[in-house]
Amino acid sequence: MRRALPFLTAILSGLSLVQAEEVTTTPARTDYEELPELKASEILRSSILNGPFHKVREEVTPYSGANRYSIDSQFGAFEAEGNEMLVRRIAEINAIAKLKEVSRTDQYKQALVKAAKSPVTAAKQIVTDPVGTISNVPKGVMKFMNRAGQTIKGIGKKQDSDEYQGNQLQQMIGFSKTKRNVAINLGVDPYSSNALLQRELEGIAWASFAGNATFSLGTLPIGGGVGTALTVTGAQSKLGATLREKSPAELKTMNRKALVAMGATGQQADRFLGNDAFSPTAQTAFVLNLKGLDGVQNRGAFIQLAGQTSTSEADAVFWVQTAALMSKLHQGEMPLAKIAPIGDFPICIAKNGTVVVALQWDYAAWTPLAERFVESVQAAQNNPNASYHVALSGVVSPRLRQELEARHFQVEDRVAPGPLK
Repeated sequence: MRRALPFLTAILSGLSLVQAEEVTTTPARTDYEELPELKASEILRSSILNGPFHKVREEVTPYSGANRYSIDSQFGAFEAEGNEMLVRRIAEINAIAKLKEVSRTDQYKQALVKAAKSPVTAAKQIVTDPVGTISNVPKGVMKFMNRAGQTIKGIGKKQDSDEYQGNQLQQMIGFSKTKRNVAINLGVDPYSSNALLQRELEGIAWASFAGNATFSLGTLPIGGGVGTALTVTGAQSKLGATLREKSPAELKTMNRKALVAMGATGQQADRFLGNDAFSPTAQTAFVLNLKGLDGVQNRGAFIQLAGQTSTSEADAVFWVQTAALMSKLHQGEMPLAKIAPIGDFPICIAKNGTVVVALQWDYAAWTPLAERFVESVQAAQNNPNASYHVALSGVVSPRLRQELEARHFQVEDRVAPGPLK
């Protein structure tokens, strides 16, 4: 199993700014907390714990900032690294159930028959086997392609494809947009890494597009798409509408313009947008959250850190969620003045001078890693009278709260509880 939040663990491990001589004179401590084995039934809302198509296993392991969950479903077992990913996976399981239900209807079967007679059927074959079917393209499709200003040359080659959008012919015939609409109607991320979800989406989208069918997807069993994309402070509906209307290429153009307007250089924006850890959804959610930090100085540094340090989907979730937490604080109780990174970690300074640390962290305990981080934050300020505010998405252990408050940290947890009770 891939380790959760490798970026977060790495930067916290290397953050200690305490002078070497200070470290050597400090006695070694042994009174740290052991991370507990959590129980799903004790920490999760009932609608998350069990559903018509899933059950979360009882054992939950906190590790590297994320709670690790295992989910049993009618469609196999799923893993979720973190509270945010758990919510998304459950929404996806419900979406898969709905898609499979639709695929059993007479309407769907009739749409497939109609799709098989459609002029764009050969185009689907090209998408499936671009090299093997290229010589069998009907003239009508070739004419359609020519009218669109496209060329068959290069179809099936790597440079003609986009990981999230599909190849040029697939885009041209409108299949990609249909698939996006189906996903968003179900309240799930059209660019999810869930392979089973993607396969089911493609089947229904093809019947809908080529078969000219409109399917009623109804309401998801847990009250709608609770797992729509990623957390976006005050802009969830805008995210869904944007994903529905714009292709990945259009999203990239829009997001680049917004990033530069917020202080990123063109090079920083391109590096972020070219980082495969961020799906088009994660890119757009990140940008919307940063827009919520209107007036905060040095957002360019935040963009640079996200682009240069992220290497996985878990990293992308961290940056999107951290930006969401910062935005929530800025628009509420703690207006921010600037972002002042310590190493690779984004620390904020509030307008009242408080040092603000916003963390996407599912269960935080008093560990050597936590102590090193606290020391680093304090040492970087070089001000014994500085005040500190820590805002965590998840839960702070009683011991960690005690240690932080003893060091003049104001502690706020469950800022974005997600699936937690």
